[in-house]
Amino acid sequence: MRVVAALLALVAAAGPAAAGDDFSAQATAAAAERQAHWGLAVGLGTGSLSGDFSPPLRKPVIGDLHLFRTAGKWRFGLGVSFSSFVMEAPYDNELEWGFQQTYLSATRMFRTEGSLRPYLQVRGGLARLHPRSELFTMDPLPEDFESGDSPTKPANGFSVGLVPGVEWRLSRTLALDLSASFNYFSVDEYDLAPVNGGLASSGTTFEGRIGLRWHPDDGYPPGPAEPGSPDKERDAWGVAHNYGWAAAEALGINWFSSAYNEYGRNANFNQISPRSWWENFEHGFTFDDNEFRTNQYIHPFNGAAYFNSARSNGLGYWTSSGFALAGALFWECCGETHPMSLNDMVSTGIGGIALGEMQYRLSSEILNNQSRGKSRFFRELGALLVDPVRGFNRILSGRWGAVHANPKEPIDWRPPGSTGLLMIGGRAIGEGESITEDTQHYFNVGFDHAYGNPFDNERRKPFDYMDVAVQFSAGEKVPLNVVRIHGDLFQKPLGDAAAPNHVLAVFQRFDYMNNTAFEYGGQSFGVGLHSRYRLSDTYGLGTRLDGLAMVLGAVNSEYAKIADVPDRERLREYDYGPGLGAGAQVNLVRKGHPLLSLAYRFQWISVSNGSVFSKGESSLGSDANHYIQAAIARLVVPVYRFIGVGADGGVFLRKSRYSFPGFRDIDQRNPQVRVFLAFTS
Repeated sequence: MRVVAALLALVAAAGPAAAGDDFSAQATAAAAERQAHWGLAVGLGTGSLSGDFSPPLRKPVIGDLHLFRTAGKWRFGLGVSFSSFVMEAPYDNELEWGFQQTYLSATRMFRTEGSLRPYLQVRGGLARLHPRSELFTMDPLPEDFESGDSPTKPANGFSVGLVPGVEWRLSRTLALDLSASFNYFSVDEYDLAPVNGGLASSGTTFEGRIGLRWHPDDGYPPGPAEPGSPDKERDAWGVAHNYGWAAAEALGINWFSSAYNEYGRNANFNQISPRSWWENFEHGFTFDDNEFRTNQYIHPFNGAAYFNSARSNGLGYWTSSGFALAGALFWECCGETHPMSLNDMVSTGIGGIALGEMQYRLSSEILNNQSRGKSRFFRELGALLVDPVRGFNRILSGRWGAVHANPKEPIDWRPPGSTGLLMIGGRAIGEGESITEDTQHYFNVGFDHAYGNPFDNERRKPFDYMDVAVQFSAGEKVPLNVVRIHGDLFQKPLGDAAAPNHVLAVFQRFDYMNNTAFEYGGQSFGVGLHSRYRLSDTYGLGTRLDGLAMVLGAVNSEYAKIADVPDRERLREYDYGPGLGAGAQVNLVRKGHPLLSLAYRFQWISVSNGSVFSKGESSLGSDANHYIQAAIARLVVPVYRFIGVGADGGVFLRKSRYSFPGFRDIDQRNPQVRVFLAFTS
């Protein structure tokens, strides 16, 4: 949520209102060349340092990201520079000093036409100098110091700069940027005694830079289509395809995540620069030791933000999936100094796709572009809470309160055949053979929802059929303790194509189960068979058989603490590995409402990192295996109209087998029971 709030702050600071001010004029002059309103610039550079910090600091390198808005011959923007300095001998092998600048800019273009366009930019803002070397570790550490905090003290201040340069136009929207930078900074006084220096507080850098400037919006505003607007491809909700806004927002999420980690958390992994980026690429991918919730839900939530940066800017499922994967890779390589994490790439990228499309579909069911007044406000608010990036984009573009057309196809916002079940009640979970052993009791809210219908959907695009299960338990170690998403990517009706009773599907699955008794999660793809059988005019039977391959799963383990994890800060309590699985589900329905449900799943996970972690020099290829089974039976009895009472019972079984000498095998059993008041739709 902090990341999304920061993204809103970025958009607000840039001033979006004018994006639609001259929309009508542009519409009537569609044949003429439009002036692009927004631009994005990236650059790399290196140079020299003088002043108090030189020596012992030297050789600045810089990576720069800059978002700006064009107004005639002027550009006004907001940017961030990630720089670093190394130290002179004999300290040249020590970790570098990170130097982060967050600035406002004003740029005067001396030419706005032609291939070569010279300019002069002035910038000023915050500066933060932060050593990574252990030579500058605080002694003693602060009393409130926690694992993951930076052990070195930062120095805060300001910087001002002058950047003359020239753009060489490569195409209508892209230009090569060559520039020089003269920059002065002043920060809190720092003692350089550990490297034979004195007190230092200011410096001047000179850098040569090369970069790219991109004007991706091509003059099109992001708001609703209006009569006479230029012909531009739009999605079902009338949002124009806009790769530029999507890219800027995905970068903005990482940008402000970095700022929060540096200024808010004072994290030990955020002193990034091109040096750390190159080091990460040289090191390659490994595994990390973050807590289960962070890796298996928070990272997918961030991936969903990347995904919806594209999805809510008019782009489709597959293109948006590319944004989720690219955003995850960009953060892993360039967002932190920790080694790139393979498990984060899977959970953020692949998990973010599933969670992001789920958010987009559920928010679509809430929205109604034709509603007004209080109903409209609460619909927009509900969609914002379900899909924050899409909600903020609706505010930004003016769609929040504007009355305009809804999607033409019901599957895009009111899918026929959808069902929902809200369960409010109590939950008990035990450990051992009986529910009475080591029992814990919780207040529980559950929500199961099927989006669309695999048999009667007239369209079969990715996630046109999806089912979701979510649970909240008050008093658990984390309130949100279950999220399961199953979304069909491809479907093939078998038999009568118009009204099939059997549908073969390729699906994506997201699992997150996190409670005091066990932890289980992962990203999977598989093949399934949906079937339905009519028993009478009142009753019907639905089944689903699944076989799946888990890209990377996580499950609690007694021996994960010995995992081969670089830069360890905590003892990870779960193992990682790929695997195979299968599942079966049977649903008895009465007049379209669930009555009795039975479900079973088996999963095998072959440990890649954790448990017995090493064969030779590799951290991959463990001999440990987890065999997991989960079963549940649920009964819902209707009482009056859409209200009923229900109960379900299930069990989670884990058999962990370790072939490493000295390790014992583990059997875990957790029975669970819920009783609830049911509301069906």
